[in-house]
Amino acid sequence: MAKTAELITPDRKTIELPPDLYFQVKELLNTRQQHQTARSRVRMKAAIQAGYGMAAGSDSLTAALLEERSKERPHQNATLTGLDEVCPS
Repeated sequence: MAKTAELITPDRKTIELPPDLYFQVKELLNTRQQHQTARSRVRMKAAIQAGYGMAAGSDSLTAALLEERSKERPHQNATLTGLDEVCPS
């Protein structure tokens, strides 16, 4: 007597299938999932390409970050200098 395989549907119903039919269904589902993953990669690549260069010609985010950091540095140095007085090495 051949064993039966159980296939559980998305709505949690159980279907008993003979092993050969189960493997056919499994292969079909695996192929479908691979196609969905490939489509997801294509969509992601398209989104990246669409966003590439969007900020070209405008202010550099790196330059803005460096400028902001240079404004913070004196305050940070003053705070560190104050710590030397409180906690001498």
